[in-house]
Formats: sequence, C-alpha cells, structure tokens
Amino acid sequence: MGPSRARDWMREFVAGTQSPEAIEQIIEDLTSSIGTDVPELARDIDIRRDLHSAVRSQFHLVVAFGQTRETESFPAGEEARSLARTVARRGLELGVLTHLYHAVHNAMRRFVETVAGPRSTLPPEFRAELVVAMWDQTSELMSSLIKELSDTYTAEREEILRGAFSMRMQTIRRILDGGDLGTEDATVRLNFPLHRWSTAFTLWSSDEDHQIDTASLEPLAIRLARSADPIDVLCHPAGTRAVWVWMASRVEAELEIDPLQVPPGFLVALGQPGRGVSGFRQTHQEAQATQHVVMHSQRSHSVTRYREVEIVSMLSQRPQSMTVFVGRELAGILKHDETSGKLRRTLRALLSHAGNVEAAARELGVHKNTVRYRVQQIEQRLGRRLDKHAVSTELALDCVDAFGWPPSTVCADRTTEL
Repeated sequence: MGPSRARDWMREFVAGTQSPEAIEQIIEDLTSSIGTDVPELARDIDIRRDLHSAVRSQFHLVVAFGQTRETESFPAGEEARSLARTVARRGLELGVLTHLYHAVHNAMRRFVETVAGPRSTLPPEFRAELVVAMWDQTSELMSSLIKELSDTYTAEREEILRGAFSMRMQTIRRILDGGDLGTEDATVRLNFPLHRWSTAFTLWSSDEDHQIDTASLEPLAIRLARSADPIDVLCHPAGTRAVWVWMASRVEAELEIDPLQVPPGFLVALGQPGRGVSGFRQTHQEAQATQHVVMHSQRSHSVTRYREVEIVSMLSQRPQSMTVFVGRELAGILKHDETSGKLRRTLRALLSHAGNVEAAARELGVHKNTVRYRVQQIEQRLGRRLDKHAVSTELALDCVDAFGWPPSTVCADRTTEL
C-alpha cells in the first residue's frame, strides 16, 4: 500500500467507523497532547477552550477536505485564527504558535500509535506506511497553517500596539504573574482603583459550537458588573468566548450579580473581595477556580461564587484523594440507578435540615414516612448512623454534585497566564 491508500484508510477509520462520541474523544486527546507540549495554551480554562475549538475545527476540515479534494492544503478555520488572536492578546510570543508544528506532529504520532499500534490487527508493514503517511500529511498541513496563524497573530499584535490596550494587557499580566508592582503605579496604568476592594468575575459562553465576538461580549460583562453598583469596572478579553472583569467597591462587600440578568448560554464565576495588587490577583484566581469547578461539574446555576465551591475546589486539586474520600464516605449509594439517586437526594435534604425528617420531606415533596424508610436504607448501605461523620458526608455529597461519580477529569494546575 502507498501513502494515498494509507491516508484513505485513516480517513475511512475516522469518518466511517467512529461514533460522534469517539471522534470527540479523539479531539480531546489531541488537545491534551498539544497542551502538554505547548503549556502556554493549557494554563487556564479560557485559552484551552480556544485551543480545543481550533483542534476540533481543523480536525473536521481535514476529514471534509480529504474526502472532496486531492490537495492537502486548505485555509485555517476561523477558530484557529481566533486562537492566534487570543495568543496575541495575551501578550504571548509568536513562538507559542510556531511550537504547534512539533506539538501537532507529536499528537498525531500518539494518535496513530493508539489506532495502529502493536495490538492492532493491521499488518506490520502497513502500520509503518501509515505512520509515514500521517507524518507527511501533518507536515503539509502544518506548513500552510502556521503561516496563516503567524500572519493573523502579527496583524492582531500590530493592532494591539497602536493603543492603550497594550499597557493594560501587560500590566494585568504582570500582576497575575506575581510581578513587583505598587498599588499606585498599577492604579495609574490600569485607570482602576486598586487601593479599593476588587471583586473579579469571569463571564463566558457555555456554547462550545457558537463563535462569540469578544467585542459584543464585553458590553454584556460591563452591564452585569454595573448591576452590582460598583464604583468602577475593568474589563479584559480572556479568549474568544470569555472575558475577565474586576469591580471596585469602597468597602469589603460581596458585590452581587443578579442571575436573572445573565442571558441563557452564559455563565458567571465570582471571586471574593480583595484589596490592593495582591487582592486584585487573588480575587481573579478565585474566579478562575470557580470557573474550573463549574465547567467540570453538573451545576446549572448561571452565577456561582467562590465561597460556594471553595472546599470542593481545593479538594479537586488532588483528584485521586478526592475520589478515595468520596468512595469511602458514600460507598453503597454511588451507583447510577434511580434508587441510589433518591437516597443521595434524601441524604442531602436531611443534612440541610439538621436531620429534621419533616422538613426534609417537605423539601422533597414526599411523605415523612417515606423519608424514614429511606433513612433506614441509607444507614444500611453506608454501614453507619447518619449523625456520624455528618460534615464529611455532606462534603462528599458536594463533590458528587460538583463532579459527578466517578469524578470528571479535574486538573490541579490552574496557573493563570494572561
């Protein structure tokens, strides 16, 4: 078999034999591999989302163009160009994009080794041809793609350097990186009162398939911020689907954003108030940690505060320990069947009402005798009375509510890099 037949086999494998779920997993694996080799593209949720969207877009373009055209050269998708603009807006070097050349090669090599490794039924000589063909194809694709992304990056960078956006971007990056910058100097550079109390939030679109114009996202973020009645607002794009916001107040108070004002398809993650340069950085890190929990969890609230998920967020930094803890505390009621779900909801209601059966029954909309019967089932399955380890039990339920069971993939490294 020659290179063209090897490429045809790979396209048929992806487009003809893989389910949509399997293809999404391939895209996620490619994204994770690239993020490992180019860590600047995976250090916070928003830029990784742009990377994931770019990988998905280019992956489907490769499959579609491969079925309709002889040439392997095609333009970069809008999502890939958006990633290049985000890299420029974050103040990252052009080298971050050029490193994609080798990172994509490594990702494709790992992918081919997975589908055509020693355990596959393919003849050894064809496996070798497949590796060579995919390497050559990736080289062809990336050569044209890197040039387009570099041109997009350069144009965006030149636009940034024309205005005050550059100083704001560099100042925010310096603060978030822990740089030595005084409060008064930062206040002047950002035109934002850092000597007051700052509360940060992240606003983002939850629709991965819908391309958002940051220029239209910022007015929404400012409107939401103004509804909390701050004395000043600072807004900065975080990617193609997200924006970072800081609100200033004269006193240490939790500024509230009305969930009813958040349009469908958007989510808000709030940090706690902080003062000075360190408080500006801390509240943003808390907003990012909250966003991390929300994006990996089953929460459906449009607005989430850090204090609501603080302990779960800290536990998620040690995912293996969290899994062991939850499995130990809730063993017996963690199955995905209807009965286990009812028992967990009943246990949650009881703990929320300090063990008051009648109050739990009202919340659940069932008879109090039903709750008593479920209590017997819960205690039998857990092997202990409900008044033992109540705090640990409730915390374990918080983890299940946030990340499901078994927990969805959580990442301990949430270093913010602008």
